[in-house]
Amino acid sequence: MSEGKGDGPRRRRNPEQTRKAIIEGLLSAVHEGEFDPTTRDIAERAGVSERSIFVHFPSRIALLTAAVDQQSEQVEAMIAEVDPALPLERRIDAVVRQGEAIFRLQREPRVLGLVESLRSPAVDARMRLTDKRIRDALARAFAPELDRDRDAQLLDMLDATVGWPYRHHLIDRRGLSARAASDAVRRTLTTLLAPDR
Repeated sequence: MSEGKGDGPRRRRNPEQTRKAIIEGLLSAVHEGEFDPTTRDIAERAGVSERSIFVHFPSRIALLTAAVDQQSEQVEAMIAEVDPALPLERRIDAVVRQGEAIFRLQREPRVLGLVESLRSPAVDARMRLTDKRIRDALARAFAPELDRDRDAQLLDMLDATVGWPYRHHLIDRRGLSARAASDAVRRTLTTLLAPDR
Protein backbone atom coordinates (compact mmCIF):
# COMPACT_ATOMS: atom_id res chain seq x y z
CA MET A 1 0.00 0.00 0.00
CA SER A 2 1.74 3.15 -1.14
CA GLU A 3 0.80 6.61 0.05
CA GLY A 4 -1.16 9.09 -2.03
CA LYS A 5 -1.88 12.78 -1.50
CA GLY A 6 -4.99 14.53 -0.30
CA ASP A 7 -8.03 13.35 1.54
CA GLY A 8 -11.03 11.51 0.13
CA PRO A 9 -14.68 12.27 0.91
CA ARG A 10 -15.73 11.92 4.53
CA ARG A 11 -18.76 10.15 5.94
CA ARG A 12 -19.94 9.91 9.52
CA ARG A 13 -19.29 6.43 10.86
CA ASN A 14 -18.51 4.85 14.17
CA PRO A 15 -14.96 3.48 14.56
CA GLU A 16 -15.91 -0.11 13.71
CA GLN A 17 -17.78 0.97 10.58
CA THR A 18 -14.83 3.10 9.52
CA ARG A 19 -12.41 0.25 10.08
CA LYS A 20 -14.59 -2.10 8.05
CA ALA A 21 -14.97 0.45 5.25
CA ILE A 22 -11.18 0.80 5.01
CA ILE A 23 -10.71 -2.96 4.75
CA GLU A 24 -13.43 -3.10 2.09
CA GLY A 25 -11.72 -0.24 0.25
CA LEU A 26 -8.49 -2.23 0.10
CA LEU A 27 -10.25 -5.44 -0.97
CA SER A 28 -12.25 -3.58 -3.60
CA ALA A 29 -9.02 -2.36 -5.18
CA VAL A 30 -7.45 -5.82 -5.02
CA HIS A 31 -10.53 -7.44 -6.62
CA GLU A 32 -10.00 -5.04 -9.52
CA GLY A 33 -6.39 -6.16 -9.89
CA GLU A 34 -4.74 -3.25 -8.06
CA PHE A 35 -2.38 -5.00 -5.66
CA ASP A 36 -0.62 -1.89 -4.32
CA PRO A 37 -3.36 0.75 -4.00
CA THR A 38 -2.45 4.14 -2.62
CA THR A 39 -3.88 5.31 0.67
CA ARG A 40 -5.72 7.95 -1.36
CA ASP A 41 -7.39 5.27 -3.49
CA ILE A 42 -8.35 3.23 -0.44
CA ALA A 43 -9.68 6.32 1.33
CA GLU A 44 -11.78 7.33 -1.68
CA ARG A 45 -13.24 3.85 -1.98
CA ALA A 46 -13.95 3.77 1.75
CA GLY A 47 -15.37 7.29 1.91
CA VAL A 48 -12.94 8.31 4.64
CA SER A 49 -9.94 10.59 4.99
CA GLU A 50 -6.45 9.24 4.41
CA ARG A 51 -5.70 10.19 8.00
CA SER A 52 -8.36 7.74 9.17
CA ILE A 53 -6.46 4.84 7.63
CA PHE A 54 -3.45 5.51 9.84
CA VAL A 55 -5.64 6.02 12.91
CA HIS A 56 -7.15 2.56 12.53
CA PHE A 57 -4.14 0.81 10.98
CA PRO A 58 -0.79 2.12 12.16
CA SER A 59 1.10 0.11 9.55
CA ARG A 60 0.64 -1.40 6.13
CA ILE A 61 0.89 -4.91 7.52
CA ALA A 62 -1.78 -4.16 10.14
CA LEU A 63 -4.24 -3.30 7.36
CA LEU A 64 -3.24 -6.30 5.26
CA THR A 65 -3.56 -8.63 8.24
CA ALA A 66 -7.05 -7.30 8.95
CA ALA A 67 -8.00 -7.81 5.30
CA VAL A 68 -6.71 -11.38 5.37
CA ASP A 69 -8.67 -12.01 8.57
CA GLN A 70 -11.87 -10.78 6.95
CA GLN A 71 -11.31 -12.79 3.77
CA SER A 72 -10.52 -15.89 5.81
CA GLU A 73 -13.68 -15.54 7.86
CA GLN A 74 -15.74 -15.17 4.67
CA VAL A 75 -14.12 -18.24 3.12
CA GLU A 76 -14.61 -20.31 6.26
CA ALA A 77 -18.28 -19.34 6.34
CA MET A 78 -18.60 -20.95 2.90
CA ILE A 79 -17.21 -24.31 4.01
CA ALA A 80 -20.29 -26.51 4.15
CA GLU A 81 -20.34 -29.97 5.66
CA VAL A 82 -20.90 -32.60 3.00
CA ASP A 83 -22.56 -35.76 4.29
CA PRO A 84 -20.11 -38.65 3.76
CA ALA A 85 -23.09 -41.02 3.45
CA LEU A 86 -24.17 -39.38 0.19
CA PRO A 87 -23.26 -41.07 -3.10
CA LEU A 88 -19.76 -40.17 -4.22
CA GLU A 89 -20.95 -38.27 -7.31
CA ARG A 90 -23.13 -35.97 -5.20
CA ARG A 91 -20.31 -35.33 -2.76
CA ILE A 92 -17.95 -34.46 -5.59
CA ASP A 93 -20.53 -32.08 -7.08
CA ALA A 94 -21.02 -30.38 -3.72
CA VAL A 95 -17.27 -29.93 -3.24
CA VAL A 96 -16.85 -28.60 -6.79
CA ARG A 97 -19.65 -26.03 -6.32
CA GLN A 98 -18.13 -24.95 -3.02
CA GLY A 99 -14.74 -24.60 -4.69
CA GLU A 100 -16.25 -22.42 -7.41
CA ALA A 101 -17.73 -20.05 -4.85
CA ILE A 102 -14.56 -19.86 -2.77
CA PHE A 103 -12.41 -19.19 -5.84
CA ARG A 104 -14.68 -16.32 -6.91
CA LEU A 105 -14.11 -14.72 -3.52
CA GLN A 106 -10.40 -15.49 -3.32
CA ARG A 107 -9.34 -15.09 -6.94
CA GLU A 108 -7.39 -11.81 -6.68
CA PRO A 109 -6.97 -11.36 -2.90
CA ARG A 110 -5.23 -14.74 -2.65
CA VAL A 111 -2.43 -13.46 -4.90
CA LEU A 112 -1.71 -10.58 -2.52
CA GLY A 113 -2.11 -12.86 0.49
CA LEU A 114 0.46 -15.34 -0.79
CA VAL A 115 2.99 -12.57 -1.38
CA GLU A 116 2.39 -11.06 2.05
CA SER A 117 2.53 -14.48 3.73
CA LEU A 118 6.22 -14.56 2.82
CA ARG A 119 6.78 -11.36 4.81
CA SER A 120 4.33 -11.70 7.67
CA PRO A 121 4.07 -14.69 10.01
CA ALA A 122 0.61 -13.48 11.09
CA VAL A 123 -0.72 -13.44 7.53
CA ASP A 124 0.88 -16.81 6.83
CA ALA A 125 -0.60 -18.38 9.97
CA ARG A 126 -4.11 -17.08 9.21
CA MET A 127 -4.04 -18.35 5.65
CA ARG A 128 -2.74 -21.74 6.77
CA LEU A 129 -5.57 -22.02 9.27
CA THR A 130 -8.18 -21.47 6.55
CA ASP A 131 -6.40 -23.95 4.29
CA LYS A 132 -6.46 -26.51 7.10
CA ARG A 133 -10.18 -26.03 7.67
CA ILE A 134 -10.88 -26.64 3.98
CA ARG A 135 -8.66 -29.72 4.05
CA ASP A 136 -10.36 -31.05 7.20
CA ALA A 137 -13.77 -30.61 5.54
CA LEU A 138 -12.53 -32.60 2.54
CA ALA A 139 -11.30 -35.35 4.84
CA ARG A 140 -14.76 -35.61 6.39
CA ALA A 141 -16.58 -35.49 3.05
CA PHE A 142 -14.48 -38.26 1.54
CA ALA A 143 -13.86 -40.27 4.68
CA PRO A 144 -15.23 -43.53 3.20
CA GLU A 145 -12.79 -43.42 0.29
CA LEU A 146 -9.86 -42.28 2.44
CA ASP A 147 -10.54 -45.04 4.99
CA ARG A 148 -10.85 -47.60 2.22
CA ASP A 149 -7.66 -46.72 0.41
CA ARG A 150 -5.61 -45.80 3.46
CA ASP A 151 -3.42 -43.78 1.13
CA ALA A 152 -1.67 -41.01 3.04
CA GLN A 153 -1.12 -39.03 -0.16
CA LEU A 154 -4.72 -39.22 -1.37
CA LEU A 155 -5.90 -36.38 0.86
CA ASP A 156 -2.96 -34.26 -0.32
CA MET A 157 -4.03 -34.84 -3.92
CA LEU A 158 -7.68 -34.02 -3.17
CA ASP A 159 -6.63 -30.87 -1.35
CA ALA A 160 -4.45 -29.76 -4.27
CA THR A 161 -7.23 -30.45 -6.77
CA VAL A 162 -9.88 -28.50 -4.90
CA GLY A 163 -7.64 -25.64 -3.82
CA TRP A 164 -7.08 -22.17 -5.26
CA PRO A 165 -3.81 -22.96 -7.12
CA TYR A 166 -5.38 -25.54 -9.46
CA ARG A 167 -8.29 -23.28 -10.46
CA HIS A 168 -5.91 -20.32 -10.76
CA HIS A 169 -3.76 -22.32 -13.17
CA LEU A 170 -6.72 -23.49 -15.23
CA ILE A 171 -8.53 -20.14 -15.40
CA ASP A 172 -5.86 -17.45 -15.14
CA ARG A 173 -2.93 -19.24 -16.76
CA ARG A 174 -4.56 -21.66 -19.22
CA GLY A 175 -7.54 -19.44 -20.06
CA LEU A 176 -10.30 -21.94 -19.30
CA SER A 177 -13.78 -20.75 -18.42
CA ALA A 178 -15.01 -21.21 -14.86
CA ARG A 179 -17.25 -24.02 -16.07
CA ALA A 180 -14.44 -25.81 -17.91
CA ALA A 181 -12.23 -25.47 -14.84
CA SER A 182 -14.94 -27.03 -12.68
CA ASP A 183 -15.28 -29.87 -15.16
CA ALA A 184 -11.54 -30.49 -14.87
CA VAL A 185 -11.71 -30.42 -11.07
CA ARG A 186 -14.68 -32.82 -11.12
CA ARG A 187 -12.92 -35.21 -13.49
CA THR A 188 -9.74 -35.19 -11.42
CA LEU A 189 -11.63 -35.87 -8.19
CA THR A 190 -13.52 -38.72 -9.84
CA THR A 191 -10.29 -40.21 -11.15
CA LEU A 192 -8.69 -40.03 -7.72
CA LEU A 193 -11.67 -41.34 -5.75
CA ALA A 194 -13.19 -43.80 -8.20
CA PRO A 195 -10.38 -44.80 -10.58
CA ASP A 196 -12.37 -47.74 -11.98
CA ARG A 197 -15.16 -45.53 -13.33
